[in-house]
This record gives sequence, C-alpha cells and structure tokens, in this order.
Amino acid sequence: MAVKILPAQIQNLQQIEAVVAGPDDVNRLFIIDGQFDCQLSLFPPGAAGESQKETFTVLAGPVFTRKQFAQANGTASFTKTGFNTSTAAWQILGVDADWDDESGQVEVRIEAEVDCSGATKSAFINGFAFHVTILAAVADA
Repeated sequence: MAVKILPAQIQNLQQIEAVVAGPDDVNRLFIIDGQFDCQLSLFPPGAAGESQKETFTVLAGPVFTRKQFAQANGTASFTKTGFNTSTAAWQILGVDADWDDESGQVEVRIEAEVDCSGATKSAFINGFAFHVTILAAVADA
C-alpha cells in the first residue's frame, strides 16, 4: 500500500497557470513543483545485500472534473539521501501522474528503492522533489 503524503507535508509548493490554445478544448497548462520529507530506510542485519521498495503518493494542483482533465505527467528527484556503507544505491523506479477520481486532483505516484549491503550498515531516502504538468479544459471566469 502506498504512503500518502498529506497537503501539510508538502514544502515549497509552487504553481503556475498559463492559458494555452489546444489541443482540442484544452485551454490551461498548470505547472506544479514541490517537495516532501519521507522515510525509506534499510538496515540489513547481515553482510548480504538487501533492498527496500516503497511507493509515495501526493495530490497536486486544482480540483478538476473528469471532463476538464486532459493529461498530466510528472517527474521526481531525491532531495535527501544518505548511507553508512561503501555499497548503497538509490533508484526512482517510476513516476506516474493521473487524475484521481476521489479527490479530483492529480495524483503523483513515486516508486523508489534503496539498496544496501554490509553488516551494521545503512542507506536511506528522506525526501523527494516533484514536478507536475497538467493540461485541462477550464471554463473562463
């Protein structure tokens, strides 16, 4: 089950809205950036290597109806990582952004993995930054 990041946990949230012409009925482009702290840690008990995976979700942007929402994409990067070993690795396995029918917002899903080997060693990811673009058809006010 994914770890849901609450709105109060988002830091440095920034949003730009621009008027665009298309495709089709699309007339708005939203660009959203932010970051959040999280906890994805690995402390392997023995010398053998281990991996830990987690998915984090965050809701971004304004609320849309299904008819208004056209498309979204997202990217993510690490903001805080660390290790106490000579063999540690961090990976973003996937990022997906799509309309969430329960909230009406875009849900960004970040799947990440941390790898570590060595007794009494550790590796961790403690934060992500995200970038989301959304195309929508919004009625003029």
